[in-house]
Amino acid sequence: MSLRDKVQDWIDKGFTPAPNPLVSKRLVLKNLNQILSLLEDESPYMAGERIKFLITDIENDKLKAGEI
Repeated sequence: MSLRDKVQDWIDKGFTPAPNPLVSKRLVLKNLNQILSLLEDESPYMAGERIKFLITDIENDKLKAGEI
């Protein structure tokens, strides 16, 4: 069986590729710079909260490439 046949078999069986796992570098850098600013201003609690928000945003695909 050729590669083309295998791929066609996957498509026929309803194969759906995994979504692109990339996140926007610009949005991640924006969030990290905000966290750094909080740490420099001696606000470790707020920095920790921002890190939690960043993780949640990445997990919920809110920082996908191409997003505003």
